[in-house]
Amino acid sequence: MQEKNHKQKVNLFGNLLHYVSLLENKDMHNILTTWAIEKTLFDFGKPTYDKVIDMLKKEYHCYLTDCYKHPEYLNAVLKKLSDDSHVAIVVSITNELKEFLYKEPIRRFVEAIIPIVDEG
Repeated sequence: MQEKNHKQKVNLFGNLLHYVSLLENKDMHNILTTWAIEKTLFDFGKPTYDKVIDMLKKEYHCYLTDCYKHPEYLNAVLKKLSDDSHVAIVVSITNELKEFLYKEPIRRFVEAIIPIVDEG
């Protein structure tokens, strides 16, 4: 009887670890991209950080944590910065994430924020 309880506990613990690891992997990408964005914006200065946060809230009713699922919001807001720092910010975010670009979700995020250069 005791052996059966032990096996059930081990099995439940194994399943719990599996679900926790799935959750961590899913959320890890969001946490990682949010950190990279936040770090980069602070590196460019608190006024830049505050302006981007304010624009995200006013225009898209979202926060930095939402930019992982909606990189187009971040892209649009960065393009509106008056000092044309959009490209430099995207390069910096990409550099922060470069060691994780082998992960498909991170690579997709970076590709979504890379500016399209007009050739006309």
